[in-house]
Amino acid sequence: MKKRLLACVLLLTLMVLPAAARADVVAPGQKPPEPAEETTAFAELYGGGFVEFDLSYTDALEGPVVTALWLYPGAAESLCTLTAEGYPANELGPCYVDSNGQFWAYASYIYGHRFVWICLSDPAGTSVEPDQAVVERVEARADEVRSAQRTQVILAAVLVAAVVAVTLVLILKLRKRVRQAG
Repeated sequence: MKKRLLACVLLLTLMVLPAAARADVVAPGQKPPEPAEETTAFAELYGGGFVEFDLSYTDALEGPVVTALWLYPGAAESLCTLTAEGYPANELGPCYVDSNGQFWAYASYIYGHRFVWICLSDPAGTSVEPDQAVVERVEARADEVRSAQRTQVILAAVLVAAVVAVTLVLILKLRKRVRQAG
């Protein structure tokens, strides 16, 4: 019995290991990646201000262009920088114009990075200033989401523990009755 279980675990492991590990591929049955809480919070809070792509930025990433990636427009700091070359900026979206008039575009996937924003007015991000009001609102909302997620995990764990405890009690009572009857 133990050998069969071990064989099943090994077979399942072999099935999972070769599954695609690239950021742009989701294997069947795999949960798709999700944006960071801050990125989602920004969309919730500022989604009403999203705009259509401005065609004047079509060639913004033709490059090679050093490009900063951000969790959301107005964030305190960029996630990283990369060199974009020949990237069709008009395929990005939704777009947003921040309080400084800078034009931003959302990339669900770019060069191995998911769910990021690019300031097309200044792809390198040298003139991008953090917007403290945006940072505070987004961070507060992201903290609320994380807190709600923790509460859900704790509730799920308590429910699972309760089901296990009730099942164990029922098994023990059933075992006791079987012994008394036999």
